[in-house]
Amino acid sequence: MKRRKAMKFFHQNSILSLFFLFSLILVNGIGATLPIPNLTHLADYYNFQLIGLIEAMFVIISTIFLFVWGFYVDKLERKQLLWIANFIWVFPALLIFVFPEFLFIYFLGRMGMAIGLSAFSPIAYSILADFAKYEDRGLISAGLNIVWVGSSAAGILLGGLFYFQWNLSFGFLSLLGFLILGWQFFIQIPKRGKQEPVFLLITEYNYPWRIQLKQLPELLRSKTIFWLLVQGFFALIPGTIFTLWLVAFLSSSESLNIASIGIASVIAVVIASGRAVGYPFFGRLGDYFAKKHGSKARGVIASICMAGQAIFFFFAFMAVDSSLLNFVLFSLFFWLGSFIGAASGPNRTSLLFDVSLPEHRGSLGAFFSITDQFGQVIGIVLSTVLLLSYGFSDVFILSLVFYLFASICWTMSIPHINDDNLKIQGTLRRRAKTMINKNGVIINEFK
Repeated sequence: MKRRKAMKFFHQNSILSLFFLFSLILVNGIGATLPIPNLTHLADYYNFQLIGLIEAMFVIISTIFLFVWGFYVDKLERKQLLWIANFIWVFPALLIFVFPEFLFIYFLGRMGMAIGLSAFSPIAYSILADFAKYEDRGLISAGLNIVWVGSSAAGILLGGLFYFQWNLSFGFLSLLGFLILGWQFFIQIPKRGKQEPVFLLITEYNYPWRIQLKQLPELLRSKTIFWLLVQGFFALIPGTIFTLWLVAFLSSSESLNIASIGIASVIAVVIASGRAVGYPFFGRLGDYFAKKHGSKARGVIASICMAGQAIFFFFAFMAVDSSLLNFVLFSLFFWLGSFIGAASGPNRTSLLFDVSLPEHRGSLGAFFSITDQFGQVIGIVLSTVLLLSYGFSDVFILSLVFYLFASICWTMSIPHINDDNLKIQGTLRRRAKTMINKNGVIINEFK
């Protein structure tokens, strides 16, 4: 009975810890996008029309510190880094709330937030694999993708909610930060690598291996990792273009010419909601076929679906015009494209876990985030330039070629996935034997 209660407590604590991890990603996205609805207002408030430069610096500082945090996440104890990162971003956010009248405080506050919040992406990648067994990685990665997508929208909505008293949004965010700091006393961070199949039966487990600086260039030598990084770059270009301009498109004469931005925003959320449904569906589908055919099954699913979403999106924009029937067809095709395109997210994250060592996942997570950000930047610049000469539909259709490039990258990764996974499993088996031989570890069964 006592053992059953202990197991129940551990299970509940693990779930709470997982939700804590998701809350970090939520705060990260909110903190990054919070000022976006208020940039024009902030420019007038501070009489500084180049306020966007501060947000550009936020992105640059975040990118630089992704490398730093990624390395130290793999080098040091992750719970200690969580404390440091949370303190670094919470107090600058609080300063902006308390002293909103000073532009210098706003600048320093945003830079401090950039440093602290950039830790959460590599921390999430590093810890997430240690919550789920090998065969459940796709499903748990789906939760991460849902929170990641929702967090940016939540930041924009929160910033817009406090438009006339914009500093209150930073006060609300810092309050969330202090709640997370308090929550951290009660959460349990899983041991690094504990859910790897070769370690599951070791009863006295300790994982001493940590990354070395000289290993960083070697991480990119994995062909699977290389192609996953490149496909992420390509896939984020059209994804960013849709995110930026879909509401404007729905409000334009090319579509239904919806007068209300609010209504257009609601319609955009509805027709793009296929992502939220698709993440858990394709995450679990990837888990199912990976058990039967190996990790490369995740790559096959993602490759097919990446190309499939481009086809559905193409039909969507070919169907749209001002008639209601055609708009219904547009919405249906767009939702299906959004649903199918969700296959890439959880399977990409799961494959990162499958073809990497536990002490490398923070650094690789940083690399993934950085290449994604590069894709976002190209998407912003490219769409801004193209819209000077073309309509929304034309720009959307032209951008679909990058989904096809991403599909090709997925296809290029498939022949290498199982081989890279076998290499990792071989290394982990040797380490498991080392644990047994050197530390006298008690083990129930090991093959």
